[in-house]
Amino acid sequence: MKFGILLPVEGNVTGGNPDAGLAIQVAERAEELGYDSVWAGERLLLSQRLDPISILGAVASRTKQVRLGTAVMIAPLKHPLVLADQLASLDNISNGRVIAGFGVGADRIKVEYDNVGVSFLERGRRLNECIAILKEIWSGREISFQGKYFQLNNVQMKLKPKQKDGPPIYLGGAKEVSLKRVARFADGWMPIELAPKEYESALKKIQSYQPAKSFEKSLYFTLNIQEDRDSAKKEAHRFLETYYNVKFPSIEKMAFYGTVQDCISRLEEYSSAGVGMVVVRFASFRDQVLEVESFKEQIASRF
Repeated sequence: MKFGILLPVEGNVTGGNPDAGLAIQVAERAEELGYDSVWAGERLLLSQRLDPISILGAVASRTKQVRLGTAVMIAPLKHPLVLADQLASLDNISNGRVIAGFGVGADRIKVEYDNVGVSFLERGRRLNECIAILKEIWSGREISFQGKYFQLNNVQMKLKPKQKDGPPIYLGGAKEVSLKRVARFADGWMPIELAPKEYESALKKIQSYQPAKSFEKSLYFTLNIQEDRDSAKKEAHRFLETYYNVKFPSIEKMAFYGTVQDCISRLEEYSSAGVGMVVVRFASFRDQVLEVESFKEQIASRF
């Protein structure tokens, strides 16, 4: 099992603008410790979050091997040509280390769609067209595309990504429509808030849609590790409410909390369910560099 780290780029949990220096420090330490990847997500209006392309570009200049992923970019908010150029640029800057993680967002970000002028209800269909265009335009060939949302006529992108055919595309989601999208388009699947049995069941559905498909089976995993389970639960709950600026009656499906051995046991369950890579978000207000070091020593080293 491989492990990635979600970078601390969210200002809500630091009481102000996020610390780009800290995010870079975490990324550098993650690479030193042998983590597979580092990741950054996206928000436009609902929090003080660093743009993922910008911060991953900075990380790329300070690292050499660790993969750089977006977890996730809200692709339906963007024109695919702009997105293709941004990701191709980052892939060249990083010498071919980019993973393009896309999502459509939860109901709470509808305000972002409304203010950009994009229909929230049509976000899934826009994402389908966006991905179809990316996979074509990154080939370097001249393409045309006639969709409901995007129309291209004899377009060729001169800047090619470093990776052949472009960065791999990872998608999340566990609803039927999302699983079918993964089967159709994705190079990797990275859902959030799924228990091991739920993950295993959803994975079987994807494989039933495309039995011969090869893709990375990953998981976005939020956790708080403490020897006192009640303290871990309370901190994780406070962290997530601060992170999203939303009150949650329960975080039972949103985060894992418990002891080191509890976490190892849960990850073993995920491994048995088919998970090959875990992207870890520390639901903790403690030193993020120390969290990265502790997780590697106590947990990741067991896999």
